[in-house]
Amino acid sequence: MIPTTLTLEQRQMLINQFRLLLVVENEEQQEQLAKRIEILEKGYTGLYPKVFDQLYEEIPISVYNDVEAILAMYKRINESVRNLPISEQELLNLASLEFEGFDDNNEMYYHMMSYLVDRMDEHHDYRGRNLRSHNPLSMVKYNKMLAVYNRLQIANSSHYSSNELQEFIDALIEEVNDEIKENELDETEAGK
Repeated sequence: MIPTTLTLEQRQMLINQFRLLLVVENEEQQEQLAKRIEILEKGYTGLYPKVFDQLYEEIPISVYNDVEAILAMYKRINESVRNLPISEQELLNLASLEFEGFDDNNEMYYHMMSYLVDRMDEHHDYRGRNLRSHNPLSMVKYNKMLAVYNRLQIANSSHYSSNELQEFIDALIEEVNDEIKENELDETEAGK
């Protein structure tokens, strides 16, 4: 969050840092820095967004933990599917278990995952894939699946059986049915 106020001490420290940068930056950057120094010197709080325009909002650790848990779950699901005989794979609706990325409305999740995959060189299965989902319910799906994942973690087997994979699919079917019922209730209430 961009601060709406700074103490005199904070302003002075930022001014000093910007003055140091003036020495090493190119002419275009020097002009930007001079404007930032003036904003801070004069205390123009309404212009603070121009001083802090290169910073992003912090992403909470809970978002990182959620992304890591979702990707760990999918890694285990994908490995389990690869280890199943084709005959068992054909009995499952594996398309429903596909990872679809994160919706634009969950931008923090998308950016965290992209950073882990593209910059931190983690989760290689997703490198080069479009990780932006257009499904606003993707987090609902993942949370339903995580409930199954967490329950199955207790068993501590290295791969899921076809029956365990079916539990993930069943949780998603339940989620879709819940969503249909909710939409029907909304339509009924709207018709009154």
